Amino acid sequence: MFSEYILKMAPRVLTQVDRDRHSKNYGDCDRNHWHLKVRDFSSAILQQTGLSLALLYQTDFEGNLFYEREEVREWAEAAVHYWCSIQLKDGSFNEYYPHEHGFPPTAFSLYAMCEVYRRLAMKDEKVLRAFRKTARYLTQHIEEKAYNQEIASITALYAAYRILQEDWILEGMERKLDRILKLQSKEGWFSEYGGADVGYMSVSLDMLAEYYIMSQDERVLEPLERMVDFLQYFVHPDGTAGGEYASRNTIYFLPGGLQTMACLGNATAEAMIQKLYQDTDRVFYFMDAVDDRYFSHYILHSFLRALAARKAFSGSFQRAALPYEKEQERYFEEAGILCCTRGGRYVIVGAKKGGVVRAFDGQTACFEDYGYRVKAGEGRVAATNWQSANTRVSYADHELRISGHMNLVKQKVATPIMLMGLRGVSAVVGNKIIGMLKRMIILVDKETDIAYERRIEIKEDKIQITDVVESPDPINLECADPFSLRHVASGRFFVVSDLGRHSRKNYPGVRKICIQREYRFGSQRVDEKVVE
Repeated sequence: MFSEYILKMAPRVLTQVDRDRHSKNYGDCDRNHWHLKVRDFSSAILQQTGLSLALLYQTDFEGNLFYEREEVREWAEAAVHYWCSIQLKDGSFNEYYPHEHGFPPTAFSLYAMCEVYRRLAMKDEKVLRAFRKTARYLTQHIEEKAYNQEIASITALYAAYRILQEDWILEGMERKLDRILKLQSKEGWFSEYGGADVGYMSVSLDMLAEYYIMSQDERVLEPLERMVDFLQYFVHPDGTAGGEYASRNTIYFLPGGLQTMACLGNATAEAMIQKLYQDTDRVFYFMDAVDDRYFSHYILHSFLRALAARKAFSGSFQRAALPYEKEQERYFEEAGILCCTRGGRYVIVGAKKGGVVRAFDGQTACFEDYGYRVKAGEGRVAATNWQSANTRVSYADHELRISGHMNLVKQKVATPIMLMGLRGVSAVVGNKIIGMLKRMIILVDKETDIAYERRIEIKEDKIQITDVVESPDPINLECADPFSLRHVASGRFFVVSDLGRHSRKNYPGVRKICIQREYRFGSQRVDEKVVE
């Protein structure tokens, strides 16, 4: 379990590291900077690769040619020293822009660098000063929208405390932990830009479980159990997880948190591991599409931590049935997601995403519906599948009713003038640029006057969808492709469904239209009727 996949992916990640000890950038983990030279600064979040190197050096498993190789240890230590060299004066780091003072690169990289330092028993006062400065920054800043990042800062601060043993770090961490645990939904999820997301929830699980391993703080055990209970519903029969029905559309899953919970006796976590990571060498394995950046980021070291935990566990793992394996129906009202299993068919509906539908017949993905889009001029697109607090949802008698307005997004294209302007702004306002960019490309909540209603009925043998779309002016309505308009850095990884199990029909020149669509399981066909 895990080892073959780690060995397959490790060369991709090591390629991102400047391993030349005579190089000015020795230890830099951003290949775009040190080698390709298409970026004039290094993205600090990628220094997490140092932890992957340290774990490859320390973990003995079959085929691991990196084990106890002195070169690998030196590369891991070089990653820490290079991290110190790119630290900003206030202790923060850049990820996408110079002078950015980003929260994610600061939180995730501090955790990883502290773990390298501790695991390799490094001794360096300069590094300790850098840890102290970054810990100070994190105690003074909070991430309000993406809770996986805030949880990572808690884990990072505790990792720093273990090394520095200074009470102010622990006090700052405690304030953050107390706050974030109160913000967990009663359904078990932590918010990601206004909703529940699967991939980023796996990051939250990974980081909170890592905090537990380090601290043995029993306050987080029940929140961890609730996270697993929620996430189990989004492991699909075909061995994939996540998708467009969730708030940030991610389609990947970190194993570290699941393995921690399985070692603690959680049978659901073990079932999820068996489904998601048992057959990693198959063609079109869903994690293969994740790009090099995110394997360098937090994915590879999560796999390595999971492997080490599994090897060290001396007990026996128990496996529970997952939701898709048993007859059930669960509507998460706060998340706005319906999951139901009937007659061996599994259906997930993202109601607060305008009624996005994914369906599986046995082990096979068979039907998807992503709502509608309207092109509204050059680079402007309106869509129904937008996470919005204004979307109205009711659920009763196995039927979802959803209504709202299409959201308009002006798509951004990077140009020399735009990038020069962003650099100028970031040099003047520092981390305030992050809020501005989020409003431009993530939190683009601009409702149009195009209204829609969707009714979804899920029966044992079929799915029935009835849509009404109404506009004051004629529009060219299109069935949406599986690509969200919301920008997500770890999104749009290729999945087989991109090749099409969804309708691509157009309805030109309509003001009001009613579309009735029916999919019968096993038919490989969608019957459609347009009612004028």
